[in-house]
Amino acid sequence: MNSSNRKLVTDPLINANPITVQALGICSALAVTSSIRPSLFMAAAVIAVCGFAGASVSLIRQHIPESIRLIVQIMVIASFVVIVDQVLKAYAFETSKALSVYVFLIVSNCIVLGRVEGYAMR
Repeated sequence: MNSSNRKLVTDPLINANPITVQALGICSALAVTSSIRPSLFMAAAVIAVCGFAGASVSLIRQHIPESIRLIVQIMVIASFVVIVDQVLKAYAFETSKALSVYVFLIVSNCIVLGRVEGYAMR
């Protein structure tokens, strides 16, 4: 298969697919930085949110009605993201400015929600 035929087949699936582009665009794991410091802070923020949210949900899992389980999990994750953002602003303001909106994308991160759902609820 020559390159023009390959491009004809792969472009609608990868490059020109709005679903792929939009889904990848909201993932905080894909946030690109130009230095190591913001990357390390972002990694620490995701780990902290994942750990604290998992621990919190595991403590209250018996009291969460099945019908609102995901809503409660997302609210717990969002609460810890706000706390992490405030801590970043207080102790690492320049890094917080560099990360800007990427910190809040942790809420929509499937990795964090999957960990909370997979481990904390059991």
